Amino acid sequence: RRGLMNLGNTCFMNSALQCLSNTAELQQYFFSGAYTRELNTSNPLGMGGAIACAYGRLVHQLWGAASGAVVPREFKSTLARFAPQFTGYAQQDSQELLAFLLDGLHEDLNRIVSKPYIEAPDWHGGSAGDMLRFAAKQWDLYKARNDSVIVDLFQGQYRSTLVCPACTTVSIKFDPFMY
Repeated sequence: RRGLMNLGNTCFMNSALQCLSNTAELQQYFFSGAYTRELNTSNPLGMGGAIACAYGRLVHQLWGAASGAVVPREFKSTLARFAPQFTGYAQQDSQELLAFLLDGLHEDLNRIVSKPYIEAPDWHGGSAGDMLRFAAKQWDLYKARNDSVIVDLFQGQYRSTLVCPACTTVSIKFDPFMY
């Protein structure tokens, strides 16, 4: 509906924000205010909810009834407070901003308030079905510490296989990824 006004050379930021704000499920989550019920202000890895709230206000400006360009000055100021590399109005890397923003939103909205220590088990072989169950268990262990709308929409799991050239031992890991 609306665009973002460029603040100097902030097209890197605006393009990432436009992509995120046009992700229908995420846009609805923020526009409906659902994010306010899931703010995790005590997460030491988060930003006290500040990034999620600033992004929520920006989504309301972008998707509200008014028309015209939105000036993302408040969002940029909040972003720069936690990520000084984005201070000023110079051109930056869009992927770096997106990585920081998604991680910040995840930690500000992490539904896990007290993260348990969990040691990930190793794969010891078995059938294809066993491997699928092992992968599901690895995902469950990850979700026991990381559970947010960002995980729901933007994270997944990949399988990594390493074979030792000397002893031919096979190591299989299932690791989370984002983006």
